[in-house]
Amino acid sequence: MGPDSTLNLPADSPLRHLQDDPVLVVLLRSFGCTFCREAMADVAAAKPQLDAAGVRVAFVHGGSPEEAEPFFAKYRLTDVVRVSDPSLAHYQAFGLGRTGPQALLDPVVWARGAVCAISHGFGSQPAELMRQLPGVFVVQHGAVLSEYRHQSPADRPNYVAIARRALEMKAM
Repeated sequence: MGPDSTLNLPADSPLRHLQDDPVLVVLLRSFGCTFCREAMADVAAAKPQLDAAGVRVAFVHGGSPEEAEPFFAKYRLTDVVRVSDPSLAHYQAFGLGRTGPQALLDPVVWARGAVCAISHGFGSQPAELMRQLPGVFVVQHGAVLSEYRHQSPADRPNYVAIARRALEMKAM
């Protein structure tokens, strides 16, 4: 999937109703994942710039809405679109893969995870989500304008740069 790729979202996806504005879609692994908590904090910090650029924000996660609520409140992301996707259908629609077992043992991931956990904490993760790769996409009218595909759960994307790239592509 690359720029201008068309998505095959689930029929009941709330993302299907977000057509008018570009939407930064952040697919998280789980709320127990320290990197996902960091992602929420990073998006919250970038949100004023995203709002000013006319880019809406949506998060997709594998937890229940009840599990998600305290995390969206903690990071002051109560006004974003939230998609609960325990079946991981959105992850498949965006073509997100899984990490190999070696990634869970990678010293770089562990070191960055330890540093990240000091700021954002950590918790337990469902086994099926531990190896799920996250991703960030800017979509509009069912097309992917820009994307960031994690090579590792420890990657830290620049959300504003991803959105800017999408807006530049759209302007062409």
